[in-house]
Amino acid sequence: MFLSLTLHAGMLFSQQNSLPQQWDLQTCINYALANNIQVKQAVAGKESSKVDTKLARAALFPSLSASINQNLNNYPFPTDDSSSSLTTGNYGINASWQIFDGGARTNNIKQADINNEIAQLNIEESKNNIKLSIIQNYLQILYADEAMKTCENAVELSAEQLESNKEKLKTGIATKSDVAQWESQHASDLYQLTNAKVTLENYKLQLKQLLELDTLETMNIVIIEPDEEEVLTLLPDKNFIYQTAMNVMPQIKSSKLETEYSELGIAKAKAGYLPKISLQAGAVTGNVYNHSTYDFGTQLKNNWNNTIGISVSIPIFSNREVKSAVEKAQINVETSKLNGLSIQKELHANIETAYLNAINAQSQYIAAKEKVKSSRESYNVLDEQFRLGLRNTIELLTEKNTLINAQHELLQAKYMALLSRKVLDYYQGLI
Repeated sequence: MFLSLTLHAGMLFSQQNSLPQQWDLQTCINYALANNIQVKQAVAGKESSKVDTKLARAALFPSLSASINQNLNNYPFPTDDSSSSLTTGNYGINASWQIFDGGARTNNIKQADINNEIAQLNIEESKNNIKLSIIQNYLQILYADEAMKTCENAVELSAEQLESNKEKLKTGIATKSDVAQWESQHASDLYQLTNAKVTLENYKLQLKQLLELDTLETMNIVIIEPDEEEVLTLLPDKNFIYQTAMNVMPQIKSSKLETEYSELGIAKAKAGYLPKISLQAGAVTGNVYNHSTYDFGTQLKNNWNNTIGISVSIPIFSNREVKSAVEKAQINVETSKLNGLSIQKELHANIETAYLNAINAQSQYIAAKEKVKSSRESYNVLDEQFRLGLRNTIELLTEKNTLINAQHELLQAKYMALLSRKVLDYYQGLI
């Protein structure tokens, strides 16, 4: 059981904080979740959202500030014998507390909390996406590895036929044309093998990029070929998959929260129609240098005064600012709902496509398996006839290529079925 074994296999490390010695599927997923840039960016977004929430809550508390002013006043035309310059100092402490704003701050806190939830869902979505990308790439590596082995078998087969025909040429059983045709076939098989090796290395390079690994790092990838039972696993009901996805997919939950966020924006905008009430309090004092018979401390004491007050701001005419804000907030709600519907439709289409791909791939796998079986039998019969001189080289080459193509079709169907199944698992929150 390839996927079940790799998904539950442990990570092997040569030493603490080092790279794994072997890379199975679960090891790749674990490493990517810890090191992928997109996941880290999503986590950073969550931390930023937490700061915004703290800021929104802090707005409910009073503000307190202190001030110190030192001034030099110059009088170029004094009216008496006094100095033409005067130095003064002013010192104060002030507090302000908005006790009513129509619920704007409260709704702002609620929006910040929703943003926190959305940020967490963004992390989950990033993790799900990287898991799916890793699985897709890992399956591509397994496919490329099997395709390379098929090409190696083709090279080995054509090499054997080439040597056999060279020996037959010496005895006059084969012709130079037969040898030339097998040389051409062998060269073609070598070319296909080279392409298969390059494809495998490219997939490995893509895996390194997903894992944020240096391209020069050596990866010992665990290759476990999936068995037929896993390829032909019975698919769950399509409607069940869709309903499950509606409940578990982060993007669906996030779209619903976006609508809630926009609805709070309407209430926050309507707060602009209501009065705002604030309390203020302060204490100030001051002194004058060189122009007073009192010392510094006495001046501060004598000039000390306290103030306390309440202010009410009543909106009467605001050049349509509040009304426009409310209308825009209402438009944002409708936009959020439409975005949510769009995400649901896209999800339904993706599940439908993956489901059809899975069914078609399973059917193609069964057909391709029979095709490989019949092609192999046909090739063996024709090869025996060729050895008896009843068939010519072109017929044998044609049958050999038919067999190789059938084997490649079988591989494609097998891994397409596996990939489609894993995509359906992804939409069910199983990976």
